[in-house]
Amino acid sequence: MASSPSISASLGSRVCLVLLLGLMTMAFSCEHTSGGDEAATPGADGSADETTACVLDEACESFYRCIESTCQVPPAMSGKRDEDTPVLSFFSPDAEMPEEGGEPLASFYTELALTAAEQSRGLMYRPHMRDDWGMLFVYPAERSLSFWMKNTLIPLDMIFIDDAGEVVGVVEMAEPQTLSPRRVDRPARYVFEINGGLSAELGIGEGTRVRFEHMEGHHTPRR
Repeated sequence: MASSPSISASLGSRVCLVLLLGLMTMAFSCEHTSGGDEAATPGADGSADETTACVLDEACESFYRCIESTCQVPPAMSGKRDEDTPVLSFFSPDAEMPEEGGEPLASFYTELALTAAEQSRGLMYRPHMRDDWGMLFVYPAERSLSFWMKNTLIPLDMIFIDDAGEVVGVVEMAEPQTLSPRRVDRPARYVFEINGGLSAELGIGEGTRVRFEHMEGHHTPRR
């Protein structure tokens, strides 16, 4: 038996209403879930989502450092610097004395590792580092220093520097994620870590002299 016209019209209206409600629900759901629930990621300029407050690096996860009271991508990765950023310049032994304006072999912008916690973490977990940056470990006095590559993801050169500002030895191309101790035969007050292979490429070795800029006096060479 064919349905009567009035029943067909009624069913058609109900079907249209159900479909319309369904489409409205789907549209609301898509709009609701497209908000800011995604994990925070570093921006294109290397800055972190500045929402994690901190006082010390220990409050920051992974490779992040506490900068301006928030956990941020370290400058040796992002390249962010200003006129007060520490700089280390390296001079060949037979070049003019650094204070006389001689031409350096190379200059690096520098992150400082001053506290025990900063030195313990060092360059751990970093997937890369800029070639014009490094990290300087500063100790109160000269002593025998030994470093390892635990949780370090990139090969490094370790430049050992005494309290006269002279390179006393270089460990080249330290292998990532290895625990064997890296040291040189002479005491040092500083260790400067840069990307692996740069020391040989730039001519930095034993006897190279170092100029420290934009650092507090008690952190610079005393002899």
